[in-house]
Amino acid sequence: MAKIKKKKLEIPDSVKELRYSYKKFAKKHGIRIKGKGMSKKERKRQMKKLHAEYCRCAVKGLNKAVKIMAEHPDAKNIDKVREGVENIIKNAAVMKKVAKYYRKDKEAYPNMIFLPNMIMNTILYYSREDMSEEDKAIAETLNKDALIEFCEKILKKETKRYQKFGLPEPMAYQLATVIPTGKLFKKQRGRTWYRRLIETMFNIAEVQEVNPDQILMAVYKIDKKDRLNKDEFLQGFFSEFIMQRASNKVAKYTETQKELYDGLIDRTLMYLNGLKKKKLRVILKNYIERRKSAEEYKNDTKRIIKFTDHANSNSPYETIKAVVHDLIESNSSNELYLQ
Repeated sequence: MAKIKKKKLEIPDSVKELRYSYKKFAKKHGIRIKGKGMSKKERKRQMKKLHAEYCRCAVKGLNKAVKIMAEHPDAKNIDKVREGVENIIKNAAVMKKVAKYYRKDKEAYPNMIFLPNMIMNTILYYSREDMSEEDKAIAETLNKDALIEFCEKILKKETKRYQKFGLPEPMAYQLATVIPTGKLFKKQRGRTWYRRLIETMFNIAEVQEVNPDQILMAVYKIDKKDRLNKDEFLQGFFSEFIMQRASNKVAKYTETQKELYDGLIDRTLMYLNGLKKKKLRVILKNYIERRKSAEEYKNDTKRIIKFTDHANSNSPYETIKAVVHDLIESNSSNELYLQ
């Protein structure tokens, strides 16, 4: 099976400039900040101009960059976009201006709802105990409280929408930082976001009980005007859940994470068993093909559900039983991937 090549993105200039230092930005835009004959007053005035221009370009570049990251999370050169966004997030003075521009004209920057995910990940990264001296220096400059407040304001509407589905505010906010809109699940990029949704559910469950049905309903209904198709969303979610790798980390789960783990497995089996045989066959064939592809690159391992265990004579899952037997009878090698 041929390896799927990652698409290389065309990165807009405004996004490329997010990686620039003040010095490089000044040179690019013809802003003179030093040189013979410049007085201290003139240098100060030019530095002020540079900061203002840098921040204006930063907010525009961020609005484009976070959209690119949301729509093309696995692109070949996406790290360059991520580096630019992180460069701005780490600059407290610039982020203060970005927040000001955003509050002044929110409608001009609609993609900013994707920024809090990056910000929260950056805060977590620079909150580690085992940081290098360089990272510690950066951590000291981060205004974490201001960044979190900025995120909360950006996602105020999305957080309230999640709350309307019965989610407590902390859970609603945490979910909104990762999945601010259902549009993330559309087209090919959806797989990445299903994985992130699963990961977020387990992160939330570390400290509190999670009702997966409630979260799934909230996610596919989060967009008022353009809701996700329920059947397509659930099929995508459970199709991705069965690709989760079996891992020893389950032993380290908290009680609420174990409840979520067992609950999701039960729901997945019930969902798959409730499908028509033809549809389930397509899902399991795709599952087998993905595992074969992983095997080619020596990256396949046991998965979270052993389907052959649910195809025995005592199994209550009649549809799963029938389809699994059919797939094995049609090609005996399929059994290797279904167990």
